[in-house]
Amino acid sequence: MTTRSGTSSLGFSLVEVVLAIGIVSFSVLATIGLLSVANETNKKSRDEAFSAQLAANEFERIRSLGAGNFPTTVYVTRYFDSELKDLGTTATPSAVYALAIDIVSLTAPAPADLLFNAEVRYPASAPAPTVLRFTTLMNIPK
Repeated sequence: MTTRSGTSSLGFSLVEVVLAIGIVSFSVLATIGLLSVANETNKKSRDEAFSAQLAANEFERIRSLGAGNFPTTVYVTRYFDSELKDLGTTATPSAVYALAIDIVSLTAPAPADLLFNAEVRYPASAPAPTVLRFTTLMNIPK
């Protein structure tokens, strides 16, 4: 604000207005740019959490099986949708996650009978999916 010949000016100069608009515009553009990064990070975090939950749920399901149904050598790959609904052993267009488990027999003295190595792939139909690995030890039910 400037005063000329004894009168006071109660407004802002054009330079001050342009500078203020520039600062606000820069701030808004920076915030919008960060939104896309935040969205991608959120999606990746969600997929990783779902993968961990999927593997944990399947390990618990296997632990609950009796001696007659307990897998000791082979586990068939299973497919799941975005809500972790089991789609079975056949890949479908709605499959988002693929869960494969390798079963390794351990010899004594070992803390358990079997080692289960789970791999969760997402998206299931992608040529180069993201792969997360999880491991647990289990004893064969008697």
